[in-house]
Amino acid sequence: MRPSQRALLISAACTSFALTAALQTTAVAADEDARSVQVVMVNFTDSSFTDPAKSRSDLEQSYFGETDSLTSYYNEITKGAATFESGAGEGGVYGPVDIPVAAGCDTNKIYNETLKEMEKQGLGWDDFAHLSLAFPGDKAGCGFGGLGSVGGGITWLPVGGDGGGVDQTVLVHEFGHNFGYPHQPRISCPGTDLADCQESEGANSRKTPMGGGTRSVGLTAPELLHSSWLSDKEAVKVKKSATYTLNSLYGARDEIRALDIPVGEDRLVVEYRQASGTLDKHLQGVHAYRIPGGNYAGAEMIDMTPEADHSFDSGEPDADALAAGVTLTGKAHKVAVEVVNSEGASATVAVSLNGVPAPAAAGVASEQQAEPQSEKTKPAGSGMEDGSGAADDSGLAETGADSGVSTPLVAGGAALVVLGGAFVVKSRRKRVPSATHRAR
Repeated sequence: MRPSQRALLISAACTSFALTAALQTTAVAADEDARSVQVVMVNFTDSSFTDPAKSRSDLEQSYFGETDSLTSYYNEITKGAATFESGAGEGGVYGPVDIPVAAGCDTNKIYNETLKEMEKQGLGWDDFAHLSLAFPGDKAGCGFGGLGSVGGGITWLPVGGDGGGVDQTVLVHEFGHNFGYPHQPRISCPGTDLADCQESEGANSRKTPMGGGTRSVGLTAPELLHSSWLSDKEAVKVKKSATYTLNSLYGARDEIRALDIPVGEDRLVVEYRQASGTLDKHLQGVHAYRIPGGNYAGAEMIDMTPEADHSFDSGEPDADALAAGVTLTGKAHKVAVEVVNSEGASATVAVSLNGVPAPAAAGVASEQQAEPQSEKTKPAGSGMEDGSGAADDSGLAETGADSGVSTPLVAGGAALVVLGGAFVVKSRRKRVPSATHRAR
Protein backbone atom coordinates (compact mmCIF):
# COMPACT_ATOMS: atom_id res chain seq x y z
CA MET A 1 0.00 0.00 0.00
CA ARG A 2 1.52 3.31 -1.04
CA PRO A 3 0.92 6.43 1.09
CA SER A 4 -0.56 9.69 -0.11
CA GLN A 5 1.67 12.72 -0.41
CA ARG A 6 -0.16 14.26 2.53
CA ALA A 7 1.30 11.59 4.78
CA LEU A 8 4.88 12.25 3.78
CA LEU A 9 7.05 13.61 6.54
CA ILE A 10 10.36 15.34 5.91
CA SER A 11 12.40 14.69 9.03
CA ALA A 12 16.04 13.83 9.65
CA ALA A 13 16.71 14.07 5.89
CA CYS A 14 14.29 11.27 5.17
CA THR A 15 10.64 10.63 4.40
CA SER A 16 8.04 8.82 6.42
CA PHE A 17 4.52 7.59 6.17
CA ALA A 18 1.87 6.58 8.63
CA LEU A 19 -1.13 4.33 8.42
CA THR A 20 -3.67 4.17 11.22
CA ALA A 21 -6.57 2.07 12.43
CA ALA A 22 -9.35 2.33 14.99
CA LEU A 23 -8.98 0.97 18.51
CA GLN A 24 -11.39 0.23 21.32
CA THR A 25 -9.45 0.34 24.57
CA THR A 26 -9.89 -0.83 28.10
CA ALA A 27 -10.50 1.47 31.05
CA VAL A 28 -7.80 3.97 32.01
CA ALA A 29 -6.21 4.35 35.39
CA ALA A 30 -6.28 7.88 36.79
CA ASP A 31 -2.69 7.98 38.06
CA GLU A 32 0.50 8.70 36.14
CA ASP A 33 3.12 6.10 37.09
CA ALA A 34 6.42 5.72 35.30
CA ARG A 35 6.13 3.85 32.02
CA SER A 36 8.44 0.86 31.85
CA VAL A 37 10.45 0.72 28.62
CA GLN A 38 12.13 -2.54 27.71
CA VAL A 39 14.93 -2.04 25.20
CA VAL A 40 16.15 -5.27 23.55
CA MET A 41 19.24 -5.77 21.42
CA VAL A 42 18.48 -8.32 18.69
CA ASN A 43 21.04 -10.39 16.76
CA PHE A 44 20.22 -11.99 13.40
CA THR A 45 21.71 -15.31 12.32
CA ASP A 46 24.01 -13.51 9.89
CA SER A 47 24.36 -10.06 11.46
CA SER A 48 25.18 -9.32 15.09
CA PHE A 49 26.28 -6.47 17.32
CA THR A 50 30.07 -6.41 16.99
CA ASP A 51 30.63 -4.52 20.26
CA PRO A 52 27.66 -5.37 22.50
CA ALA A 53 29.01 -3.50 25.52
CA LYS A 54 29.41 -0.23 23.60
CA SER A 55 26.05 -0.63 21.88
CA ARG A 56 24.37 -1.29 25.23
CA SER A 57 25.93 1.82 26.76
CA ASP A 58 24.97 3.98 23.79
CA LEU A 59 21.39 2.68 23.82
CA GLU A 60 21.12 3.29 27.56
CA GLN A 61 22.11 6.92 26.98
CA SER A 62 19.70 7.28 24.04
CA TYR A 63 16.73 6.08 26.06
CA PHE A 64 17.43 6.89 29.71
CA GLY A 65 20.22 9.48 29.83
CA GLU A 66 19.80 12.60 31.96
CA THR A 67 20.20 14.80 28.87
CA ASP A 68 19.70 14.30 25.12
CA SER A 69 17.55 11.22 25.60
CA LEU A 70 14.02 9.95 25.10
CA THR A 71 13.43 10.32 28.83
CA SER A 72 14.75 13.87 29.12
CA TYR A 73 12.71 15.01 26.10
CA TYR A 74 9.36 13.73 27.32
CA ASN A 75 10.07 14.82 30.89
CA GLU A 76 10.63 18.35 29.62
CA ILE A 77 7.62 18.62 27.33
CA THR A 78 5.21 17.09 29.88
CA LYS A 79 6.81 18.79 32.89
CA GLY A 80 7.25 15.43 34.54
CA ALA A 81 3.83 13.99 33.70
CA ALA A 82 5.40 11.35 31.44
CA THR A 83 8.35 9.54 32.94
CA PHE A 84 10.06 6.35 31.87
CA GLU A 85 11.71 3.63 33.88
CA SER A 86 14.17 1.14 32.50
CA GLY A 87 13.27 -2.51 32.11
CA ALA A 88 15.33 -5.65 32.62
CA GLY A 89 18.99 -5.92 31.70
CA GLU A 90 22.05 -3.83 32.42
CA GLY A 91 21.06 -0.17 32.21
CA GLY A 92 17.59 -1.22 31.06
CA VAL A 93 18.95 -2.77 27.85
CA TYR A 94 18.35 -6.52 27.49
CA GLY A 95 20.31 -8.93 25.35
CA PRO A 96 21.65 -9.34 22.77
CA VAL A 97 18.93 -11.87 21.99
CA ASP A 98 19.72 -14.29 19.18
CA ILE A 99 16.77 -15.00 16.90
CA PRO A 100 16.55 -17.58 14.07
CA VAL A 101 15.99 -14.92 11.41
CA ALA A 102 18.37 -13.67 8.72
CA ALA A 103 19.10 -9.94 8.57
CA GLY A 104 16.13 -8.11 7.13
CA CYS A 105 13.19 -5.89 7.89
CA ASP A 106 10.36 -8.35 8.53
CA THR A 107 9.08 -6.67 11.68
CA ASN A 108 6.58 -9.45 12.22
CA LYS A 109 9.31 -12.07 12.53
CA ILE A 110 11.63 -9.82 14.52
CA TYR A 111 8.92 -9.14 17.08
CA ASN A 112 7.58 -12.69 17.39
CA GLU A 113 10.95 -14.41 17.60
CA THR A 114 12.33 -11.88 20.06
CA LEU A 115 9.29 -12.21 22.29
CA LYS A 116 9.61 -16.01 22.25
CA GLU A 117 13.19 -15.77 23.46
CA MET A 118 12.26 -13.24 26.14
CA GLU A 119 9.41 -15.41 27.40
CA LYS A 120 11.86 -18.29 27.84
CA GLN A 121 13.62 -16.00 30.33
CA GLY A 122 10.36 -15.11 32.07
CA LEU A 123 9.87 -11.69 30.48
CA GLY A 124 6.62 -10.61 28.80
CA TRP A 125 4.09 -7.84 28.47
CA ASP A 126 3.22 -8.03 32.17
CA ASP A 127 6.73 -6.70 32.83
CA PHE A 128 6.82 -3.60 30.63
CA ALA A 129 4.60 -1.07 28.87
CA HIS A 130 6.81 -0.46 25.83
CA LEU A 131 9.04 -2.79 23.87
CA SER A 132 11.77 -1.23 21.73
CA LEU A 133 13.68 -3.58 19.43
CA ALA A 134 17.14 -2.43 18.31
CA PHE A 135 18.89 -4.51 15.65
CA PRO A 136 21.97 -4.13 13.40
CA GLY A 137 20.77 -2.15 10.43
CA ASP A 138 23.67 -2.24 7.97
CA LYS A 139 23.05 -5.65 6.43
CA ALA A 140 19.29 -5.53 7.08
CA GLY A 141 19.07 -2.56 4.69
CA CYS A 142 15.68 -1.37 5.91
CA GLY A 143 13.93 1.43 4.07
CA PHE A 144 13.03 3.09 7.36
CA GLY A 145 15.01 4.79 10.11
CA GLY A 146 12.47 3.77 12.71
CA LEU A 147 9.06 2.15 12.95
CA GLY A 148 6.37 2.51 15.62
CA SER A 149 2.92 1.09 16.22
CA VAL A 150 0.45 3.97 16.33
CA GLY A 151 -1.24 3.88 19.71
CA GLY A 152 0.58 0.66 20.60
CA GLY A 153 3.77 0.14 22.59
CA ILE A 154 6.29 -1.23 20.10
CA THR A 155 9.15 0.41 18.20
CA TRP A 156 11.76 -1.04 15.82
CA LEU A 157 15.09 0.75 15.38
CA PRO A 158 17.81 -0.36 12.94
CA VAL A 159 21.06 0.89 14.50
CA GLY A 160 24.80 0.64 13.94
CA GLY A 161 26.16 -2.79 14.81
CA ASP A 162 29.22 -1.27 16.50
CA GLY A 163 27.39 1.29 18.61
CA GLY A 164 26.20 4.84 18.20
CA GLY A 165 22.78 4.67 19.83
CA VAL A 166 19.59 5.95 18.21
CA ASP A 167 19.04 9.27 16.46
CA GLN A 168 17.03 11.35 18.93
CA THR A 169 14.66 12.84 16.37
CA VAL A 170 13.79 9.35 15.13
CA LEU A 171 13.36 8.02 18.68
CA VAL A 172 11.06 10.73 20.01
CA HIS A 173 9.12 10.61 16.72
CA GLU A 174 8.49 6.86 16.94
CA PHE A 175 7.45 7.08 20.58
CA GLY A 176 5.12 9.88 19.50
CA HIS A 177 3.43 7.34 17.23
CA ASN A 178 3.16 5.06 20.26
CA PHE A 179 1.37 7.90 22.03
CA GLY A 180 -1.20 7.88 19.25
CA TYR A 181 0.05 10.82 17.19
CA PRO A 182 0.00 10.52 13.39
CA HIS A 183 2.13 12.81 11.24
CA GLN A 184 0.94 16.39 11.64
CA PRO A 185 0.23 18.32 8.41
CA ARG A 186 -0.33 21.98 7.69
CA ILE A 187 -3.26 23.28 5.69
CA SER A 188 -2.99 26.21 3.32
CA CYS A 189 -5.25 29.14 4.22
CA PRO A 190 -4.51 32.00 1.80
CA GLY A 191 -7.43 34.02 3.14
CA THR A 192 -8.43 34.85 6.69
CA ASP A 193 -11.44 32.55 6.94
CA LEU A 194 -11.31 28.86 7.80
CA ALA A 195 -13.55 28.16 4.82
CA ASP A 196 -10.60 29.16 2.58
CA CYS A 197 -8.33 26.44 3.98
CA GLN A 198 -7.26 23.53 1.78
CA GLU A 199 -5.07 20.51 2.25
CA SER A 200 -1.48 21.17 1.25
CA GLU A 201 0.00 18.01 -0.28
CA GLY A 202 3.14 16.84 1.47
CA ALA A 203 3.34 19.86 3.79
CA ASN A 204 4.15 19.26 7.45
CA SER A 205 3.51 21.56 10.39
CA ARG A 206 7.19 21.74 11.45
CA LYS A 207 5.98 22.55 14.96
CA THR A 208 6.48 19.04 16.37
CA PRO A 209 8.71 16.02 15.74
CA MET A 210 5.53 14.48 14.32
CA GLY A 211 5.37 17.18 11.65
CA GLY A 212 8.88 17.43 10.24
CA GLY A 213 10.35 19.20 13.25
CA THR A 214 13.44 17.84 14.94
CA ARG A 215 14.00 16.94 18.56
CA SER A 216 14.64 20.65 19.17
CA VAL A 217 10.91 21.44 19.03
CA GLY A 218 8.25 20.37 21.50
CA LEU A 219 4.89 18.82 20.82
CA THR A 220 1.99 21.07 19.81
CA ALA A 221 -0.87 22.04 22.12
CA PRO A 222 -3.31 19.66 20.37
CA GLU A 223 -0.93 16.75 20.96
CA LEU A 224 -0.59 17.71 24.63
CA LEU A 225 -4.40 17.87 24.85
CA HIS A 226 -4.71 14.45 23.22
CA SER A 227 -2.57 12.98 25.99
CA SER A 228 -4.16 15.08 28.77
CA TRP A 229 -0.85 16.79 29.52
CA LEU A 230 -2.44 20.22 29.89
CA SER A 231 -4.69 20.86 32.86
CA ASP A 232 -8.08 22.55 32.60
CA LYS A 233 -6.45 25.72 33.90
CA GLU A 234 -3.68 25.57 31.30
CA ALA A 235 -5.97 24.78 28.34
CA VAL A 236 -9.04 27.00 28.52
CA LYS A 237 -12.13 25.80 26.71
CA VAL A 238 -13.51 29.13 25.56
CA LYS A 239 -17.25 29.47 26.20
CA LYS A 240 -17.83 33.15 25.50
CA SER A 241 -16.09 36.17 24.04
CA ALA A 242 -13.00 37.23 25.98
CA THR A 243 -9.47 38.53 25.62
CA TYR A 244 -6.74 36.29 27.00
CA THR A 245 -3.13 36.54 28.04
CA LEU A 246 -1.63 33.43 26.44
CA ASN A 247 1.63 32.26 27.98
CA SER A 248 4.36 30.26 26.27
CA LEU A 249 3.35 26.65 25.71
CA TYR A 250 6.45 25.50 27.57
CA GLY A 251 6.40 28.26 30.16
CA ALA A 252 5.24 28.08 33.76
CA ARG A 253 2.61 25.58 34.82
CA ASP A 254 -0.87 26.63 36.00
CA GLU A 255 -0.98 29.55 33.56
CA ILE A 256 -3.05 29.71 30.37
CA ARG A 257 -0.96 27.94 27.70
CA ALA A 258 -3.61 27.07 25.10
CA LEU A 259 -7.07 28.17 23.98
CA ASP A 260 -9.59 25.54 22.86
CA ILE A 261 -12.30 27.22 20.80
CA PRO A 262 -15.53 25.71 19.38
CA VAL A 263 -16.05 26.07 15.62
CA GLY A 264 -19.17 24.09 14.77
CA GLU A 265 -18.35 20.37 14.99
CA ASP A 266 -14.63 21.17 14.93
CA ARG A 267 -12.35 22.90 17.41
CA LEU A 268 -9.66 25.55 16.97
CA VAL A 269 -6.63 25.34 19.29
CA VAL A 270 -4.38 28.38 19.67
CA GLU A 271 -0.91 28.29 21.26
CA TYR A 272 2.03 30.67 21.79
CA ARG A 273 5.52 29.29 21.19
CA GLN A 274 8.92 30.71 22.07
CA ALA A 275 12.28 29.35 23.19
CA SER A 276 12.08 27.55 26.53
CA GLY A 277 14.74 25.26 27.99
CA THR A 278 16.04 23.05 25.18
CA LEU A 279 12.86 23.49 23.12
CA ASP A 280 11.53 25.77 20.38
CA LYS A 281 14.65 27.81 19.71
CA HIS A 282 13.44 28.43 16.12
CA LEU A 283 9.85 29.25 17.06
CA GLN A 284 8.33 32.55 18.10
CA GLY A 285 4.68 33.41 17.77
CA VAL A 286 1.03 32.38 17.88
CA HIS A 287 -0.10 29.30 15.97
CA ALA A 288 -3.57 27.92 15.33
CA TYR A 289 -4.68 24.37 14.58
CA ARG A 290 -7.93 23.06 13.15
CA ILE A 291 -9.19 20.04 15.11
CA PRO A 292 -11.50 18.07 12.79
CA GLY A 293 -14.40 16.60 14.73
CA GLY A 294 -12.69 17.34 18.03
CA ASN A 295 -9.91 14.78 17.36
CA TYR A 296 -6.85 16.49 18.84
CA ALA A 297 -4.45 13.86 17.50
CA GLY A 298 -5.63 14.73 13.98
CA ALA A 299 -4.77 18.43 14.29
CA GLU A 300 -3.89 20.44 11.18
CA MET A 301 -1.73 23.54 11.50
CA ILE A 302 -3.23 26.60 9.83
CA ASP A 303 -0.80 28.35 7.48
CA MET A 304 -1.83 31.78 6.21
CA THR A 305 1.55 32.23 4.49
CA PRO A 306 1.65 29.24 2.11
CA GLU A 307 4.21 30.88 -0.20
CA ALA A 308 6.82 31.34 2.55
CA ASP A 309 9.85 29.10 3.09
CA HIS A 310 9.31 27.50 6.49
CA SER A 311 12.45 25.37 6.63
CA PHE A 312 14.69 25.66 9.70
CA ASP A 313 17.96 25.91 7.81
CA SER A 314 17.20 28.17 4.84
CA GLY A 315 14.00 30.09 5.40
CA GLU A 316 11.82 31.63 8.07
CA PRO A 317 10.63 28.66 10.12
CA ASP A 318 8.03 30.70 11.99
CA ALA A 319 6.81 32.90 9.13
CA ASP A 320 3.50 31.04 9.50
CA ALA A 321 2.88 32.45 12.98
CA LEU A 322 -0.22 34.64 13.18
CA ALA A 323 1.07 38.20 13.27
CA ALA A 324 -0.26 40.92 15.56
CA GLY A 325 -3.33 42.50 14.01
CA VAL A 326 -4.28 39.36 12.07
CA THR A 327 -7.80 37.99 12.59
CA LEU A 328 -8.65 34.40 11.75
CA THR A 329 -12.36 33.84 11.27
CA GLY A 330 -14.89 31.07 11.05
CA LYS A 331 -17.65 33.17 9.56
CA ALA A 332 -20.04 30.26 9.14
CA HIS A 333 -20.02 29.82 12.92
CA LYS A 334 -19.53 33.49 13.90
CA VAL A 335 -16.09 32.90 15.40
CA ALA A 336 -13.12 35.30 15.23
CA VAL A 337 -9.64 35.06 16.75
CA GLU A 338 -7.44 38.16 16.72
CA VAL A 339 -3.79 38.31 17.75
CA VAL A 340 -3.49 41.61 19.60
CA ASN A 341 0.13 41.24 20.68
CA SER A 342 2.68 38.44 20.25
CA GLU A 343 5.95 39.68 21.65
CA GLY A 344 7.73 38.94 24.88
CA ALA A 345 6.83 36.30 27.44
CA SER A 346 3.16 36.17 26.48
CA ALA A 347 0.70 36.98 23.71
CA THR A 348 -2.67 38.71 23.85
CA VAL A 349 -5.43 36.97 21.92
CA ALA A 350 -9.04 38.14 21.57
CA VAL A 351 -11.72 35.51 20.90
CA SER A 352 -15.20 36.45 19.68
CA LEU A 353 -17.97 33.85 19.77
CA ASN A 354 -21.47 34.09 18.31
CA GLY A 355 -20.59 37.40 16.70
CA VAL A 356 -20.07 39.11 20.08
CA PRO A 357 -16.86 41.24 20.07
CA ALA A 358 -14.28 40.35 22.69
CA PRO A 359 -13.68 42.94 25.43
CA ALA A 360 -10.37 44.75 25.22
CA ALA A 361 -9.04 43.82 28.67
CA ALA A 362 -7.10 40.57 28.88
CA GLY A 363 -8.11 38.09 31.55
CA VAL A 364 -10.44 35.22 32.24
CA ALA A 365 -13.31 35.54 34.64
CA SER A 366 -14.06 32.57 36.86
CA GLU A 367 -17.17 31.64 34.91
CA GLN A 368 -15.10 31.50 31.73
CA GLN A 369 -12.75 28.84 33.00
CA ALA A 370 -12.38 25.62 31.11
CA GLU A 371 -14.75 22.74 31.13
CA PRO A 372 -12.93 19.49 31.93
CA GLN A 373 -11.12 18.24 28.84
CA SER A 374 -13.01 15.22 27.57
CA GLU A 375 -10.22 13.42 25.75
CA LYS A 376 -8.21 11.37 28.22
CA THR A 377 -5.05 9.37 28.00
CA LYS A 378 -5.77 5.96 26.55
CA PRO A 379 -3.84 2.77 27.29
CA ALA A 380 -1.58 1.15 24.77
CA GLY A 381 -1.88 -2.49 23.93
CA SER A 382 0.61 -5.24 23.31
CA GLY A 383 -1.73 -7.41 21.30
CA MET A 384 -5.28 -8.32 20.44
CA GLU A 385 -7.29 -11.19 19.09
CA ASP A 386 -8.87 -10.47 15.72
CA GLY A 387 -10.50 -13.86 15.37
CA SER A 388 -8.89 -14.54 12.02
CA GLY A 389 -5.18 -14.64 12.65
CA ALA A 390 -4.74 -12.39 9.62
CA ALA A 391 -1.87 -9.93 9.45
CA ASP A 392 -2.66 -6.24 9.39
CA ASP A 393 -0.12 -3.44 8.87
CA SER A 394 -2.40 -0.48 9.43
CA GLY A 395 -1.06 0.32 12.88
CA LEU A 396 2.53 0.95 11.83
CA ALA A 397 4.24 4.25 11.13
CA GLU A 398 7.68 4.54 9.62
CA THR A 399 10.42 7.14 9.80
CA GLY A 400 12.79 7.23 6.88
CA ALA A 401 10.62 4.76 5.00
CA ASP A 402 10.76 3.92 1.35
CA SER A 403 7.25 4.57 0.06
CA GLY A 404 6.93 1.01 -1.15
CA VAL A 405 7.69 -0.61 2.21
CA SER A 406 4.69 -1.82 4.17
CA THR A 407 5.28 -4.64 6.62
CA PRO A 408 2.52 -6.63 8.38
CA LEU A 409 2.72 -7.22 12.10
CA VAL A 410 1.27 -10.18 13.96
CA ALA A 411 2.15 -12.00 17.12
CA GLY A 412 1.15 -15.64 17.20
CA GLY A 413 -2.07 -14.98 15.29
CA ALA A 414 -2.84 -11.75 17.19
CA ALA A 415 -2.45 -8.47 15.33
CA LEU A 416 -0.80 -5.74 17.36
CA VAL A 417 -2.76 -2.83 18.73
CA VAL A 418 -2.95 0.17 16.46
CA LEU A 419 -4.56 3.58 16.86
CA GLY A 420 -5.61 4.69 20.33
CA GLY A 421 -4.54 7.41 22.69
CA ALA A 422 -1.38 7.43 24.76
CA PHE A 423 0.31 4.73 26.74
CA VAL A 424 -1.03 2.81 29.68
CA VAL A 425 -0.15 4.64 32.86
CA LYS A 426 0.68 1.57 34.94
CA SER A 427 4.11 0.25 34.10
CA ARG A 428 3.18 -3.34 34.99
CA ARG A 429 -0.37 -3.51 33.64
CA LYS A 430 -1.22 -6.14 31.04
CA ARG A 431 -3.08 -4.67 28.08
CA VAL A 432 -5.75 -6.78 26.35
CA PRO A 433 -7.81 -4.39 24.19
CA SER A 434 -9.88 -5.37 21.19
CA ALA A 435 -9.78 -3.48 17.93
CA THR A 436 -11.12 -3.19 14.45
CA HIS A 437 -8.84 -2.35 11.56
CA ARG A 438 -9.29 0.51 9.17
CA ALA A 439 -6.51 1.58 6.86
CA ARG A 440 -6.20 5.27 6.14
